[in-house]
Amino acid sequence: MTSLILMFIVGAPLNLAAYTQLSERPIHTRLDILKRHLNMTDLLVIFVYVPSRACWLMTYDWRGGDLLCKVVKFLHTFAFQSSSNVIVCIAIDRLLSVLSHAHNSPSKAHRRTRCMLSVAWTIAFISSLPQLAIWRNYLAFKKENWNQCLQTWEITRIEMSMRGVVDDAVKNRLYSLETLYSVIHMGMVFWIPVLIVLLCYVVVLWWVWVNSRPSLSGASLRVIRGPSLPTAFDSNDTTLLTRASEWKPLKTFKKNGNTSNLEEKKMPKIVVSDESCGLQPTTDPQRTSITSTEAYSKAGVHMGNSQSYNARITRSRAIRVSFQLVAAYIVFWLPYNLLGVLRIADPSILPRAEISRLYFLHELIVFNSVINPYLYGLFGNLRKPVSRNYD
Repeated sequence: MTSLILMFIVGAPLNLAAYTQLSERPIHTRLDILKRHLNMTDLLVIFVYVPSRACWLMTYDWRGGDLLCKVVKFLHTFAFQSSSNVIVCIAIDRLLSVLSHAHNSPSKAHRRTRCMLSVAWTIAFISSLPQLAIWRNYLAFKKENWNQCLQTWEITRIEMSMRGVVDDAVKNRLYSLETLYSVIHMGMVFWIPVLIVLLCYVVVLWWVWVNSRPSLSGASLRVIRGPSLPTAFDSNDTTLLTRASEWKPLKTFKKNGNTSNLEEKKMPKIVVSDESCGLQPTTDPQRTSITSTEAYSKAGVHMGNSQSYNARITRSRAIRVSFQLVAAYIVFWLPYNLLGVLRIADPSILPRAEISRLYFLHELIVFNSVINPYLYGLFGNLRKPVSRNYD
């Protein structure tokens, strides 16, 4: 309980500050949209789950009645389910950013991201509805007026124990129902989302590996789109180039016939750098002046390089933030859910008394909502390049 209170004291101001900051900032990228929705799920965890759980542990009985029991359990599941679903949206967005041509259009990409988030919230709502039927208030001791919010099969077991009824068939049926509920619940909240996330990042890493291998078919020149301006290399001549560290004109053909040796000497050497993939004319003693056409050409190339640099910075930041959020999600959620799988596989490994001692692992999931504002840069440098296409 103490840890829950501390996480509320720290996490509530952080997530409220993140909510204020994200709301005031204009939306430039898809990552901005995803961070807003992730912040909403963190607010649900901090302001719904943590206070209700802390009050329950403080009083050690349920004083909210049957309706509040159902609603609170519904909201608990909805908060954690929506958090997992938004993480899945982040992973799918990263996958589509490298595979889908629709993400080249900012409007289409933003529309697709909002559609994914709508589906994520809808799935979280629908998958949380069974909690309204499974949980209910139970008056265990009438004299002490001691109530608990329990699952239906737990209530049936308690009543059978109090009456001294021994029915193995009923116990087996209750155990089967509880196991089925646990498998579906953990699968929907964690295991299915985490498998989707891992699959997305495996495909992304494979795509990056395949496209980062050097091409054996020869070098290709990348044209930077910019203003339609003539360059110093525009002429009636066509130059044949071969791949080398320094590319020199081997032959020069003219459309109307042969050319002289003097014209060959005046042609500038062209150096192709494999790192920048750009054209760089070398210094020639016979070229002592730069024409206005060349000046405009260099300005266009500079603007293109600046745009490309800003795009790489924005894309790099989006990849880094999304990876941090996904990695933290897996690290903090895995221990508790792995414990649940072990419990289902062999109940004798972890008796109920031991499980209660290990419940602090569930608090790691809450801690994930506390540190998320740090991960997506609440106190970092928020100035971003003006680019909408490369997030």
